[in-house]
Amino acid sequence: MAPLSKTYYLLNLGCAKNLVEGEHLAGLLLADGWQAVESSQEAELLLVNTCGFIQPAVEEAIEATLELAGDKTEAQCLVVAGCLVGRYGKKLAAQLPEADLLLAPGEALNLLAHLAAPPASRLAISPPRSLFGGADPRALSTGPGWAYLRVSDGCAQSCAFCTIPHIRGPLRSRPLDDLLAEAENLAALGVKELNLVAQDLTSYGRDLGGPGLTQLLGELSNIEGIQWLRPLYLHPDLIDDDLISAILGNPKAVPYFDLPLQHVADPVLQAMGRKRSGAQLKALVRGIRQAAPQAVLRTTLLVGHPGEGEAEFEALRDFVADMAFDRLGVFPYSPEAGTRSARLPAPPALVAQERAERIMSLQRRISRRRLAALQGQTLPVLVLGPHPDSDLVWAGRTQGQAPEVDGLVIITEGSVLPGSIAPCRISATHDYDLEGVLV
Repeated sequence: MAPLSKTYYLLNLGCAKNLVEGEHLAGLLLADGWQAVESSQEAELLLVNTCGFIQPAVEEAIEATLELAGDKTEAQCLVVAGCLVGRYGKKLAAQLPEADLLLAPGEALNLLAHLAAPPASRLAISPPRSLFGGADPRALSTGPGWAYLRVSDGCAQSCAFCTIPHIRGPLRSRPLDDLLAEAENLAALGVKELNLVAQDLTSYGRDLGGPGLTQLLGELSNIEGIQWLRPLYLHPDLIDDDLISAILGNPKAVPYFDLPLQHVADPVLQAMGRKRSGAQLKALVRGIRQAAPQAVLRTTLLVGHPGEGEAEFEALRDFVADMAFDRLGVFPYSPEAGTRSARLPAPPALVAQERAERIMSLQRRISRRRLAALQGQTLPVLVLGPHPDSDLVWAGRTQGQAPEVDGLVIITEGSVLPGSIAPCRISATHDYDLEGVLV
C-alpha cells in the first residue's frame, strides 16, 4: 500500500524534554495540513525524534531508525531529529545513509522549510540556540489533565560524565511572559497538573538576569485551573533553603523533590565534577525531611563511575538505606566519548550493572514499606483513564507520583472524567503501585 500524501508517523525517544520537542514537531506538521497516522506503512513522512545522551540511548535510536528504514519505500521520507544528530552530526550523516534528512536540535523549528527544500548534504545542523516557545504549535501527547512545561534548554553545569552541554548547548531560559502564556493556554485545554522540566531547571532565569524558578512557581500558581505544579530535576548543587521554602509554601506546588544526587561518596562526587560533598548532600536530604516529613523525595543515582570502589559503593548503599527515598532510579555508568569521565578508569560494566541491581533490590523493599503507610488514606488522585496494561481498571497518580518515572494508582472502583482530580481511598499497596477506590 502506498503511503498517503502529507501523513506522518512520529516516534519519540528519550526524556520528557524530548517529548515536548516532539509535540512541537507534530504541532508544526499539523498546522501545515499534515495528518498523523499510527502505522509507519501509511505515512509519507517517517520522523524519529532521538535521544543521544548515553550509549544505550544511542543504540536504541539507531536500532529504531534502521527498523523503519528496513520497510521504507521510495515514496517515503525518513527524518532523524534530536539529540543523536546534535551529538554526532557529520559522522552520523556518513554512517546512516538510510536517513533522507538529519535535523539537529537547533534546526527543529525549521522542519517544514527543510522538508520543502532539503539541504544538499542531508544534514541540517546549527548551534542549538533556538527553542520552541508558547506561540509555536504543540500537539499534546500526554493525555487528559496534565502536561510538561519546558522552561529552558541547555545546561550551565559541567558534570564530568554528561554530554548534554555539548548536545544541547548552554543554558537558554524562556522568558517568564512566554511561559505564563503557554501555561494559560494549557489550562484552557483542561490541564490541571504542570510538570516543569529542563536540563538545568534550578538555574532557570540566571542567563536572563531576571526572574528565577521561585518567581516562576509563584506566577504559575496564580493561573486559574492549574492545581498541581511539580518542578522536576532540581540540581542538588544549586537547590537552597529559599527554593525549598518556596516549594513548600506554594499552595499549588506539590511536596515533591526530585534531586538527581548521583552519588554520596566524596571521591566519586569529585570525579563527577559535583560541587557539594557527601555530608552536604546528606544534610540537604535531612533538611527537607525535617521541614516537610510528608514530602516525597526522589533521587537518581549513577553507579560504577570512576572513583567508585567497593567502599564507595557500600557508602552509597548505606545512604540509600538510611535516607529511605520514596522514589529512586539508578543507572550503571556508561563512559561517553568526549566527556572527562571517559578518560578515567572505571569498574567493569558487569560490576556496575550488578551494583545497580543491588541498589534497586534494596529500594524495592524501601518503596514497599513507605507505600504501605498510605493504606487506608484518602488522597487526591489525577485520574488518567484506562490503565496502560488493562482496560478492566483505570489508572491515576497522586501528588507523590510523577509521570512516567513513578508508579500508578490502580483504580478498581468508581469513575470520573479522565483528567479530573478526585479523592481516592487507598485499598492496597505494592512495590511501586497503589490500588484505590474513588470516593
